[in-house]
Order: sequence, then structure tokens, then C-alpha cells
Amino acid sequence: MKSNELIELDYLSTLEIIGEGAIDLLQGQITADMTKVTDSQNCLGALCNVKGRVESSFLIVKKAELKDAFLLIGNKEVMKTTQGILQRYAPFYKLEMLINDEYKFVAIDEDFLSFNFSETDLNLNVQYHKDFLRVHYLEKKFHLLLLDKEVDCFKGLEMTKDLNAWEKDNIVNKDFNIKPEDANKYTPHELGYHQTKRIDFEKGCYTGQEIVARMHYRAKKLPFLLAGSLDTDESTSLEVLNQEGKKAGTLLSTAKEENSNFCLISMNKNYENGEIKFKDSSAISIK
Repeated sequence: MKSNELIELDYLSTLEIIGEGAIDLLQGQITADMTKVTDSQNCLGALCNVKGRVESSFLIVKKAELKDAFLLIGNKEVMKTTQGILQRYAPFYKLEMLINDEYKFVAIDEDFLSFNFSETDLNLNVQYHKDFLRVHYLEKKFHLLLLDKEVDCFKGLEMTKDLNAWEKDNIVNKDFNIKPEDANKYTPHELGYHQTKRIDFEKGCYTGQEIVARMHYRAKKLPFLLAGSLDTDESTSLEVLNQEGKKAGTLLSTAKEENSNFCLISMNKNYENGEIKFKDSSAISIK
């Protein structure tokens, strides 16, 4: 078995929100439409500040065994911050909110999943298996598994903590998740959240919604994400320049390929088409 077919994602954690007020709280605060989160359908979402900048991002999953229980899955430290922000509004709703550390998170290659777990229904984005909860989103090669830490259904199989294959899959699907150092730095559009449907433009108000909507509908040109390849081992700069030498983008994340680095770049209004490079002159090949 290839070592990148099972990847332990120990940087993830879960904010669990339970109670009849859970949907109302989340519907009024996050960018996703909670009415679209079902037993078999997850949603990507984000939390913005009043200036329309992204404070946190997460995957939203409904717990099937409870009527009003939802899991927000994201970076451990970011989920703690998310809890602190949502806790300000919690007294107005009937709910409980807690960081749930009972899950172990594993990324599993889709082909390996289908071969080893015949009950897998790839038509379902959320599926409860005997030993784990499986979640799939976008067009990712990897599925996300939530396991009880006491369950070891992969005993004897090789599992890696090397996140490179997982990060490459994220870049291919233009999926960028907030880390603590990214909070409040970017607008949703700068992170491509309109491309990955983390923002639902048909739902009602949420914190920062007016600014996000104004940018979406009134801007002559919107930022967007672009995948590229860097021939050298790495760049010393995060700043991306166009042919005229103007800043055209920002490097968000990288993953190593055989002879290059795979890059996810946030492009701004100064980029039309053509060549781009990092400020240190490292050339970028557009994918």
C-alpha cells in the first residue's frame, strides 16, 4: 500500500454546537446556508468580521443521531477562536457549544476507500460507516474520515502524518482553510470562497454580509485563486508580480511535486493574463 493513501490529520478539531437554537445562531453568523446541511450533505463555510474579512473557515456536518447537532471542522486553534466569537451570541439561543476532542481525523484516498469499504456510496457526501463518519466535498481525491479515538479499523495498515498529498489535493480543488496567522487578513473573494461556494449569496444576512455582497456584485473585477508551479525548491517571497512589476497576487500555500512546488495563489485586479513571478524573481508556471 502506498503511504499516502491514509493520512492522519492531527491539526484538525471539531466545534460541536447542539440544541434547537444551533441552526438560528449559525444562519445569522456564517457564510453558509444552514438549510442545505443535511444528514447526507455537508457545506463549506466561513465566519467574517464586521469589515468582511475572514476570521475562520470550516466544514459543516450534521450529526445524524441528534436532531439539532452540527460539527464545525477546521484548524484546532481556529476552532477555539470560532468558539469564542460565537459564544458572544450563544446566550440568546438554546444550545450547547464545546470543542469535541473525541475524533481522530484521517484522509483516505477514494480508490483505496472504495476497494476496502464496499459499503461506500460515492453518491453520498456524508455517510455513516460502521467505524467512522465519512465526509467528501468539492472534487477531492481524498475523503475525510472522523473516527472515535478508541476505534482502530486501520490496524496493520501504514498511515502517514506527511500532509503533502492532502495539501496538493486542496490546491487542485482551490480549497484554502484559515490558519491562525491568516485570520482577518483576507476577504472571502481573495481566498476564492466564491469559487468553492463557501459563500452562499442567496441566504440572508450574516456578519460582514453587506461588504461581501457589495464586492461581489459591484466590483468590476473580483480576486480569484490560481494554481501554479514553481521550478525552484521554494520562493523567499509571498508577493507575486505581473509583467509590469506590479503586485498581482499573494502566495497562499504550497505542496511539493517531484521536481517543483505546486502553489495556490490569490490573484488581484492587477492580473489579466500572462506571465507572473515572485518578487524574488522565481518564475511561476500557470497550471
